Amino acid sequence: MTDRAMQTLYKFALEPIAETTADPNSYGFRAKRCTQDAIEQCFTSLNKKKSAKWVLEGDIKGCFDNISHEWILNNIPMNKKLLKLWLECGYIEKQKLFPTETGSPQGSPISPIISNMVLDGLEKAIKEKYHRRTVNKKTYFPKVNFVRYADDFIVTGESAELLENGVKPIIVKFLAERGLELSEEKTLITHINDGFDFLGVNIRMYKDKLLTKPSDKNFKAIVDKIRRIIKDNPSMKQEILIRKLNPIIIGWVNYQKYNVSSKTFEKLDYEIYKSLWTWCVRRHPKKGRKWIAKKYFHTIGNRTWTFSVATGDRMENGEKYYLRLKYATDTDIKRFTKIQAEANPFDENWQIYFEEREELKIRNELKGRTVINRLYKTQNGICPVCGEKITIDTDFRVHQTIQNNITLKTLVHPWCHRKLHIDDEENTLAL
Repeated sequence: MTDRAMQTLYKFALEPIAETTADPNSYGFRAKRCTQDAIEQCFTSLNKKKSAKWVLEGDIKGCFDNISHEWILNNIPMNKKLLKLWLECGYIEKQKLFPTETGSPQGSPISPIISNMVLDGLEKAIKEKYHRRTVNKKTYFPKVNFVRYADDFIVTGESAELLENGVKPIIVKFLAERGLELSEEKTLITHINDGFDFLGVNIRMYKDKLLTKPSDKNFKAIVDKIRRIIKDNPSMKQEILIRKLNPIIIGWVNYQKYNVSSKTFEKLDYEIYKSLWTWCVRRHPKKGRKWIAKKYFHTIGNRTWTFSVATGDRMENGEKYYLRLKYATDTDIKRFTKIQAEANPFDENWQIYFEEREELKIRNELKGRTVINRLYKTQNGICPVCGEKITIDTDFRVHQTIQNNITLKTLVHPWCHRKLHIDDEENTLAL
């Protein structure tokens, strides 16, 4: 615990430096950036008629396990003695100590920053050779764009030859200086008409239109995971099963809702329905289909076949409250607003930009949620308990109190919500 605390302390000091020196189009394990930023940058680099048509899909062989300790010690600006101890401390697995002669300390708080700093500079190295320039009064655009998320990256180019003979040698040289190498088997050069998978998304040109869709591999993974949970729990209560499945469905859908996912969402709902129907039939082999349907599926809103169960609670209008399974098709497809490549959350000149970006994020998230949206606007996005801003990252809870037989609702942070309930319990005990 002491080591992790110390690493976290150094991480806080190192992070502003790492952000300031980072490649503009690096998006993995960086503050205020996410996978969708990287996906959107791929889209921006490839979606026009005049955009590059070829993509180099980079794969670094055992990236985090093979980084040169010598390079890290010579280039990471922190206490060298402490850094050397962390790098060489080894790891324990099955009560056996394994040495770490190369690589960054995986699983540690500081590891993502060190790994990012090792790979930062690759975009600059490529751009030094391939950048916009004027030759004989004509402007030349090489169409070479770089996008990286952690150790996954792509480079666009106007031809396969340019990527193979021009860009790839730059990457190989850059990585060799850091003790790394490309995986020849997994590093591919692909035409955009054939498409490629990147961060769980398939990016491909369909005639003259570039689309980003959930990849087949990513879809299969979520379906297999849900099927396994349903199949492995034949005797689980319906309510518990729904509570187990909902976070998984919501998490995957929220990740893919910024892509062209409507048909995939329909397919996911159907695959889940088939698995749940099989689960229901196996529980009641002697019952008819109508009896099973009436017991496990109910009409809620406009959906007639909703896998749901009455919890015993009542809604404000007195009707039964049903806990229901989340359906992928209930989620709207939205366009993601990519972060500006040069934006730095540690630079005060970008403070207003990030505040406006957080405001836009939460307003988009609250669209259609009338009560919560009204509370957010009434409170100006401020938690009344601590006085701090409520954002997507902080999350929120609705706190209810009763005054003069009137239910009052306020939007608060999750930790403020817990504090209010602890205070209520203490006051009750005191009385």
